[in-house]
Amino acid sequence: MELTYLGTATLVIRVGETRILTDPVFDAIGSVYDFGLGFTPRSWFASEKRYETPQQPASLGRFDAVLLSHDHHADNLDMAGRALIADATRVARVITTVAGARRLARPAAKTDAPGRGLGLGARAVGLAPDAQTRVGRTTITAIVARHGPVYAPQVHEVTGFVIDVDDGPRVWISGDTVLFPSLAARLTQLRRERPVDLAVVHCGAVGFPRALGFQRARFTFDASEAIAACRLLGPKTILPIHRSGWAHFQQPESELRDAFAAAGLGERTRFLELGGTLEL
Repeated sequence: MELTYLGTATLVIRVGETRILTDPVFDAIGSVYDFGLGFTPRSWFASEKRYETPQQPASLGRFDAVLLSHDHHADNLDMAGRALIADATRVARVITTVAGARRLARPAAKTDAPGRGLGLGARAVGLAPDAQTRVGRTTITAIVARHGPVYAPQVHEVTGFVIDVDDGPRVWISGDTVLFPSLAARLTQLRRERPVDLAVVHCGAVGFPRALGFQRARFTFDASEAIAACRLLGPKTILPIHRSGWAHFQQPESELRDAFAAAGLGERTRFLELGGTLEL
């Protein structure tokens, strides 16, 4: 298995001839999006992308599947990513939440935007927590996630994944989540089932301090929660992603690196630079 990091939560995963892409984000540096609802002031939830993706879709070839933690936020599926998954010649299937698959299966909207239909039809596969599907020589299992505090809209419309390679490694991808009791219990269960070779943890401590009612809310792991999740899971290797490159990421990457080192996990943790590759 080979994983190449393209920024935010975008990974190109190769397992023999099988090719998988996660959370495709390819829009230009400086792109600005509103992560709020239609009635909330733009200033509350606006964010800017602050890096250039090292490769564009045209250079990446065809994918057997896209693993999409959620479809309605542009830092996990931006406009270029949406165009990519809409092309049936480039992406065979999109595996995501039940709600996300339902949205993506709908006819394409006249004006595209995150959370709208793309006309994927049966190519959009929705998995409830613990449901499974096969992609090449891998079994994909949806893992429970929660994208922020319980009072946030669409908080459960997000998923993590476990990739089990036939006679090969096991990988957990957290998706955009905080640590909460159901996830903690599931991580403990995963550890008992089979050793986990790699934990891919979405970090960044996403927050929107200008948003009324959400000033102190956090929507992804900060360093302490990422470390706690990894201690529950006990992976051989840890790969923090979704850790920098956006204005709404509240924890500097330097703090994340220092925290993993201070926790005694430095030797197990890999911080890939843009375009960097990890082999298992």
